Order: sequence, then C-alpha cells, then structure tokens
Amino acid sequence: MEHVKVLSLLLHDERFSGWQMESKLSRTHFSLKYMGFCRQRGWEPLLYTFHQNVREKESFCVDGVGTVKVFPVKVRFPPFLRFGNDHNPAAIVREALTDQPDLVHYHDYYLFSYPYTAVWVKDRVRWPLVVQLHGYNNGSLRRWFYLPCLLALRRADRILYSYRPEEGLYRRLGVFRKAVKVPVPGVDTRVFRRQKRRGSNRLLYVGRIPGPDGAYGEKSPLFLLHVLRKLRLMVRDAGLDVVGDGPGLGRCVELSRVLGLGGCVSFHGYVRHEDLPKYYEAAGLTVAPIQVHDVDGWFDGMVQESLACGTPVAALRTSEKTRLRGTYGFLLSRNAEKAAAEVAGLFEDRGELEQVAAEGSRFVHERCSDARVAQTLQDVWEETVRA
Repeated sequence: MEHVKVLSLLLHDERFSGWQMESKLSRTHFSLKYMGFCRQRGWEPLLYTFHQNVREKESFCVDGVGTVKVFPVKVRFPPFLRFGNDHNPAAIVREALTDQPDLVHYHDYYLFSYPYTAVWVKDRVRWPLVVQLHGYNNGSLRRWFYLPCLLALRRADRILYSYRPEEGLYRRLGVFRKAVKVPVPGVDTRVFRRQKRRGSNRLLYVGRIPGPDGAYGEKSPLFLLHVLRKLRLMVRDAGLDVVGDGPGLGRCVELSRVLGLGGCVSFHGYVRHEDLPKYYEAAGLTVAPIQVHDVDGWFDGMVQESLACGTPVAALRTSEKTRLRGTYGFLLSRNAEKAAAEVAGLFEDRGELEQVAAEGSRFVHERCSDARVAQTLQDVWEETVRA
C-alpha cells in the first residue's frame, strides 16, 4: 500500500506526569515511537492528544516523526480522577473529519473517552479501528467501573495487548480472535545491549515520579525507600538509584532524609534515553514497583530495558500466595519488610538472579525489539486497512 494515513489517539493530559508541552513532544514515549514506525513504512502518521495547559488546538511538526495536534480538555468525567477522564469530543471529531485518516489507532481502551469514540469511528464514519491496552493489573471489582470501555472492544477491528491476564476477558467478551499480542513499548536493542556486569547491591528505579496523590497503578519509588531502609539492616552496602523526575521528586528526597537514607540514595533526575544503559549496567536489581501477575518481558519499558542490558528485574506480586520467581524476573511482597528480606535473599544467590536475567535478556532481544514491534504493528495496520 503506497500511502496510508494513520491517526493515533492518545486522549489524556499530563496532570499525572507533570510534563510540560516541551517534554511531551521531545521525551521518549511509545506514542511518538509508533509514529516513527508508521513513517518507516512510508505512511503518514498523525497524533491527537491533550494537555492541561492548552487553551486552543496547537499543531507541532516533530522531527522524524510527524504531526502532533494537542487539544484542550473541555470536560473531565468521571470526576475526582487523576488520569483517563479527559474529554473534548467535538474538537476531536471536527479535526478528524478534516484529516480523513485511513485508520484510527486508539491508545489505552481503559480511557473513558474510548466507548463513544469507538461508536463514532465504527458506526458514523466507518473507519478501521485498532485499539491497544497500555495498562497492568485491573482487579475484577475495578473492571466493573470500566464496563462501557470493555463492551466497546466488540467494535474494534483489532485489539493489541501485552498483559496475559487480559486474555480471559477477551474470551468472555467473544473478541479473542481479534486480539494480537505485541510487546509494549518495545526496546531499542541497539542501545540497550547486554554488557559484562559487575556485582552490585544497588537497587534501581527508572521512570516518572508521581506525586503522593498519583493515578491508580502508577509506579513510584516511594515504596523502594521503605524497602531500602529495611534492606540495609541485612545488606550494609545496599543503595538505591532513582532516575527520573516528576511532581513527586521533592517528596522522595524528603522521605529519604526522614528515613535516614541520604547517603545511600542517589537522585539523578531526568536522563536522556540513550544514556540510561549505564545505570542499568551498574545496578544489582531493577525494581518496577507495580503489581503484576508475572514478569514475562512483554510489557513495561523499565523491565524490557533492564533485561535487554542483562540486569535482573523485580516487580510486586498481586497476591502474597504468588511465588517469588516469575518467568524472567521476581515478584516481591507489597510489604516493605518482607520485600527487603526477599531482595537480601536474591543478593545472596547471585547465580539464580543472573540466570533468570540472562534468560529474560535473550527473550527481550528476540521478541521485544523495536524492529519486531514495528513489523507487528505495520502488519496489523495494513491487514486492518485492507480488510
């Protein structure tokens, strides 16, 4: 296909991240990466998104990527949420009718704008629709809150996902045949490469730092500070490196001082994406403080980047009955004292720690590279348009 216009919809603002407009347009993000994949095919990518500081539509041409159009938020519903309740349907519809895309790619079907967007795209203008999951663990009770979003999955032509427990939901909804598993977000294996490692008892957190009132499911290093305090009673030289910025950075710095950790915690602030490998290579264990059913390499940029560098990874388990070892990483307790004891045990058994990381590194390089993700997306987009 010679020319296809792909419109991506990322319909949330940046209250949760604290990003200003410049950061939203310049920092590494899967939405911009996907636009680059589209352009690789010789197609025309567009991205619509929101920002809380915009008062009218603004258009930007991002070098090497394409056109990003940023809209103001007119309504937030349901109220009192920090993420996913942003709406401006009139502006989005008006602009889309002007741009006339050949396909719509909707990011994160757990956003509350998804149901009516799906109805409009499929029933009114009849454009092909690909939707994607970008979340983690939504418990069964919480899913009732998102029932309209889930029922609207039946309108999608293709559903992209990386989180295995969601498969049961697709089967119950009768949409599993539409689902395509794709790593999220994918990793540039030319930058994140397995290197010779040196022993270290330092933990690593890489990512945004939300405020204490952050959105549900956001990663935060706050928990790791409490873990480190307990860990240092067992591992004297244990430390923590925090790479990233955000509205919660000041709170983290203050908590590290209150807990008496000032000398063993390093806050590095924002670091360019291509400079991250040195932090992974120096770490003994990367910890993604999110609750997941498994560390299987299919999702989360921190997990994929760490494994690509050969650095062991841990996350938090959803149930205390879950065993410590996952597929390519480890699942720690949500109790700081228990998690510290588990980390101390892992540091004592370097053999298992490094073996699991080596297996995960091979998987990520083979299955989760940007090249593999790009090929999968391009194939799905082309098949959907042709259908």
